[in-house]
Amino acid sequence: MSQGQWLVVVALAFVWGWLTADWRRDSLELAITTAAQSAGNQSRKAMQDVASESARGLENTMEQLRNGQPKEIRTEIVKPVFTNVCVSPEFVSMFNDASAAAERALSGKPEGQMPGKTTAH
Repeated sequence: MSQGQWLVVVALAFVWGWLTADWRRDSLELAITTAAQSAGNQSRKAMQDVASESARGLENTMEQLRNGQPKEIRTEIVKPVFTNVCVSPEFVSMFNDASAAAERALSGKPEGQMPGKTTAH
């Protein structure tokens, strides 16, 4: 081979190496971009799942609060009949029970009590 042919071979090898390096860099960038998009999608889905679960928990707590109050107390609050008279012991008991149920619903404490324990009104 002559010196001119060697220069052509070296130039072709250089160009071939340059192209191969570009292709490899492009391939790595594509892999990184794909992995980043996948991680972003998984993170977004996880955050949506957490938000959805939190919303369901809040809805359940609000429903417990709505359903925990006896009808008699709702009627009494909407249309009070005791203006100058003290309330009856039964009403106080119902109100205390409803307040305790609302507190349990908000705090997440279980409704059941230990056997043998009684509540004082």
